[in-house]
Amino acid sequence: MELKELLTDEELSADSGKELINSKSRVQDLELILNVVKTINKSLILEEVLQLVLDNAIKVAKAERGFLILKNEDGKLQCELARDEKGKPLPEDAYQISDTIAHDVFTTGESIFIENAQTDHRFEQRKSIKSLRLQTIICSPLVVRSEKIGVIYVDSRSIRSINQDEIVGIFEILAGQAAIAIKNAQLYNKLQKAFQDVQIASEQLIKSDRMVSRGKMAAEISHELKNLVNVVLLQLQYFENSMSTNPYLGSSIESQRLKNSIASVQRIGEFAQGLLDSAPMKLEKKPGNINEKIKQTVKFIRTLKKYKNANLEISLDEKVPIFSFDEKQTHQVLLNLLNNAVEAYEEATIKIKTKYIPSKNIVQIVVSDNGPGIEKGVLNKLLVSKITTKPDGHGYGLPICRKIIENHGGTMEVESAVNKGTTFFMTLSAKSSDTKK
Repeated sequence: MELKELLTDEELSADSGKELINSKSRVQDLELILNVVKTINKSLILEEVLQLVLDNAIKVAKAERGFLILKNEDGKLQCELARDEKGKPLPEDAYQISDTIAHDVFTTGESIFIENAQTDHRFEQRKSIKSLRLQTIICSPLVVRSEKIGVIYVDSRSIRSINQDEIVGIFEILAGQAAIAIKNAQLYNKLQKAFQDVQIASEQLIKSDRMVSRGKMAAEISHELKNLVNVVLLQLQYFENSMSTNPYLGSSIESQRLKNSIASVQRIGEFAQGLLDSAPMKLEKKPGNINEKIKQTVKFIRTLKKYKNANLEISLDEKVPIFSFDEKQTHQVLLNLLNNAVEAYEEATIKIKTKYIPSKNIVQIVVSDNGPGIEKGVLNKLLVSKITTKPDGHGYGLPICRKIIENHGGTMEVESAVNKGTTFFMTLSAKSSDTKK
């Protein structure tokens, strides 16, 4: 046999050996991914899922650090968790990554792999990469049914010997499964919050039932309870729709609990509709920030299905001082006005403004919409009589709102014209005598 033939045989043998090694490596990688998927899907607790996802991502990529960056309710990316290769949380001052890469991956929906960032000409102008002395970076999007929920990002200061094609493929598989696990955990987290709301509604029902037996129940309380029931019911129905298409939660015990909860809340609503007595409303005023209360209310309702086509705009005066008011009752007023606006026109643009008037030491709250408006004959009675423009309304809402504002020592007025929208003007006293410092 000639030397040339011997060399060819040796090369073939070497190639076969490499293929066998690569084949074994791929099997090991697939086994690793399978084990990771099984692990992260064992929990629905959001904090546990985030930790499992990130620790395994660091392990798969053989990285030094890892970051889970998720989209918040404002649509912006926010770092939710940062850990090192030993599974220990990173201090906040170490939350330093290449923000540009994270945003590029989130925007394009395509992974980025960098093996030698310090010498890669594409990243010469990236100050964060240079200052952190990063070498290896892998970043993949977290996507669930075409919805981008964030990115998973790992990096190292040393060049890790890894096969780019294999590691990116494995990392993307992990990111895809991680996105599903995180979304499920987020849904479960909101579901638990909804269950808590059901409990609050149930407690309110019990309290109301006792007041009825004493002859002290009021129509106002009926309206408050009905508002709460409607909000909780909308949330639960949203979760039911989400869970019905989810293979992990659709047939779970939690799904049955949700159906039972919806039925319970509907019964509470039926009970609330029948309460038509009267009683005074007591204020529980405490020092607070009315601007923050408005932000919380808007943040809360933006998650509700009925507001999905509405546009909510807030313009808050930073000069508004801390003063005493009843948080629950002012929340009720805002919720009532916003519900009225979106029920009249589901694509409404609703604007909420605050203004501090030092000369009178009052805070003005203005809620306006571009809805169908109100006829003059109805407008004159709107805040004082039990009048309604809704097929299923009972007319208690706005008089209750006026009463709440007046109990705060303020005023409530309304302006409206047909096809030109409606604006409510409210004032609250910000006198120092009403505020506990």
